[in-house]
Amino acid sequence: MKNIFISVVYFKAAPLIKTGYLNPIQAGRALGRHAFPEAIGDDTGVNISEKNVSWNELTALYWMRHNVDAEFYGLMHYRRLLVFAEKPPKRLAFSEVTEREIERYGWKDDLIEKACEGADILTPQMRDIYLPGLPEVLMSAGEFYAHQHHAKDMEIVEEIVKARFPAIYPFLVQVLAGRKVFFNSITVMRKPLFQEYCDFLFETLETAEQRIDTSGYDPYQKRIWGFLSEYLTNAYVHYAKAVHDARVRELPLTWGMRPRPQVAPEEVLETARRKRDAVAARATAEGDDINVVLSVDDRYAPHAAVTMLSALKTTETPGRLRFFILNGGNISEANRSKLTETVTAAGGRLEFADIDDRDLRFLPLNRDYVSIATYYRLVMHRYLPAEVDKAIYIDADTIVVEPLENLWDIDLEGHPVAGAPDDAGFHQARRLQLSADHRYFNAGVMVFDIARFREMDIADDVLSAFRRKGPYIVSQDQDLLNILFENDAKILPLSWNAGTRIYRANPLEPSYSEEEAYEAARAPSIVHFTDVKKPWHTKCTHPFTELYWDYRNLTPWAETAGEARKRRLIQKARKLLRARDRRFERTVSGA
Repeated sequence: MKNIFISVVYFKAAPLIKTGYLNPIQAGRALGRHAFPEAIGDDTGVNISEKNVSWNELTALYWMRHNVDAEFYGLMHYRRLLVFAEKPPKRLAFSEVTEREIERYGWKDDLIEKACEGADILTPQMRDIYLPGLPEVLMSAGEFYAHQHHAKDMEIVEEIVKARFPAIYPFLVQVLAGRKVFFNSITVMRKPLFQEYCDFLFETLETAEQRIDTSGYDPYQKRIWGFLSEYLTNAYVHYAKAVHDARVRELPLTWGMRPRPQVAPEEVLETARRKRDAVAARATAEGDDINVVLSVDDRYAPHAAVTMLSALKTTETPGRLRFFILNGGNISEANRSKLTETVTAAGGRLEFADIDDRDLRFLPLNRDYVSIATYYRLVMHRYLPAEVDKAIYIDADTIVVEPLENLWDIDLEGHPVAGAPDDAGFHQARRLQLSADHRYFNAGVMVFDIARFREMDIADDVLSAFRRKGPYIVSQDQDLLNILFENDAKILPLSWNAGTRIYRANPLEPSYSEEEAYEAARAPSIVHFTDVKKPWHTKCTHPFTELYWDYRNLTPWAETAGEARKRRLIQKARKLLRARDRRFERTVSGA
């Protein structure tokens, strides 16, 4: 017996969080997927460990209910933990577990005990419900569940609760009609409440399991019991507070971020420079044209010059590179001349395609820095020369590190488009209600089968997609392309679109693995400055900022010697002030 037993649930090996009261539990150990000997397995005594694939952390909760005797019971997740510190910290995201995090978040027995003394139930703070990227659109819990999952499942659960737990049912209605909940089923409860809660939860879910057929669900939706439990947990807390006069206290919730890949920024920068400098003497153009398309307005002309010049400087056959700039007729003659001069001097070719964007102006522009030009790639097949049947599309905030020939030669395998996974792809896909089989891709670097596009009724498809998903579209053409080509896109290696977040801890849920992130960060093929802080901003500390200026200073938009000194001084000062970066550098160098 322990006075307080809080399970910290793990599904695989990760930084250990353990005290006398915080107990690492490996959920699903009976399935033998991962070895994590430092944690307690949920496969002893009375257990449902083998159900972990669809029951998630609930297998640890079930094990605790039947095998642990304590005065307080709790459930947390190794990436979602309550804050027990008496003074809540400003920063709630963490990417490592050190003494600093333990101190900051109060993961100490004396603080845990103190928190329990003044309450019968501890929960995370209630928060508004909205879809990722749409904080202005509040939803009820019932609407949110219906959007994210299968609405009929909740209807069945409501029927079960109404029939078997009539005293709790009104509070489930209260939760589903309300616009605030806490997620993850994270709680700490006094023993009598915990036992009643578990018995209510598992009887409801086990009954529902007999009535709900999940055989046709995708892997994400098959985790149904964990999703349903979040709403049932909220309902029970409301019930306990109203009926049992339980003292409920809300605590801040931390969340673990995907850690930054263990690569040293200076090393990857120097490796990219060496690759560029090692390119052999320019050869004559041999082979078909490599068509490269950018959408640019006058404001982005200097950055487009950098993108194109980097592509030309990293290939042995610059004569194969045929660039097209899509624009709304808003690039000045002076900038057209500068761009043409930059490209031709490096051995490439450049053409401008003026787009009539009047038939695109109904589409949403949800971000201040995004213009209608972002949609030009949806109509470029109508403006490119007839002989162009394939094209690489690339944003103008990128730097090419590997020869574009290597991207051009990737087989599309019959797909109309190819793109690399996005650094917030999981939640992006859920917002748009896309299949779990679809890996949401970033539209900043793509390969298009232009010939296929000319055969398709893209204009009608875009209208249809916008009519169906318009309220949920946040990322403009990127969302539309993912809707249009759900499960029909070739997924490129992440290195071809190495976004900013692979060089820092990522609080989002990407559609790529940690292994993919490491490989892309270590050896990017195209660097994409996806953050709002671009390398031409003095506050940007991206490891490839200097590579951007290597190229820009070879264009008509070069900085002066004084501007360069000022920029480097500011960046050096900012880097020295970033203590987390210094700790990361020491970690990498010591590895």
